[in-house]
Amino acid sequence: MTPTAAPAIVDLVADFVNANPTYNVAVVGAPDSLSKDAIVAGGATGPYDLLLAQSYLVPAGLKYLHPTLVSGDPFPFAKDTLVLYSTTVDISGGIPLQLQAFSLPDPATLDPYGVAAVQAMGAEYLYALSKKLPIKTADAGGSYARVEYMGTAYGFTGKSQICTAVTDVEAYEPGSFHHEYVLGQNYVTDIVLAGIKIARTRSADQETALTAFVNFLTSAQAKALQDHCYKLPSAAQ
Repeated sequence: MTPTAAPAIVDLVADFVNANPTYNVAVVGAPDSLSKDAIVAGGATGPYDLLLAQSYLVPAGLKYLHPTLVSGDPFPFAKDTLVLYSTTVDISGGIPLQLQAFSLPDPATLDPYGVAAVQAMGAEYLYALSKKLPIKTADAGGSYARVEYMGTAYGFTGKSQICTAVTDVEAYEPGSFHHEYVLGQNYVTDIVLAGIKIARTRSADQETALTAFVNFLTSAQAKALQDHCYKLPSAAQ
């Protein structure tokens, strides 16, 4: 499970188990690349049944480079939105004209949030690079943490990192600032979280439980994802 979506997925698993008390779900958090390595190393006898990743990159790579290790095709289960976040600087109108050091997920790893941030900044990103202003992090959670806990002026992250909507009303930390970017207008990389089943040897009961969880994850019952301000995969933007 990608750490980027860990809080939402943990809440979703709790909802699933409450609705299906005969099933057990064990959640393991790890960056997508480490999860891929563990799946490749474990093969059919490994401990993992399902990979939930922050993009299609790793699920698709497993499908096409290690087809015997997966079952079926990658599938979307949530969408996120690129935001700029700060606890100290009013960036509600977007990134300031006078740039300061800022955080973003490393776009060189094809992190979808980092790629989207570079697209949103355009030529400003090249200028920022020349001034050594970008602070690159492992993922959107790391970029959020740089701002929230480590004094970085502002940073690009996912809306899911800063927003909750448990009562269907979006809420943010009091006193914080954020600017939401528009897919198709400010950036073109759609931030889609994707999963894929692992072709592990399973009993019939285990296969039934896995299918039930995937069906729950990709249905309207997955409200925990929307409580963390993710959107349904079918959302237009």
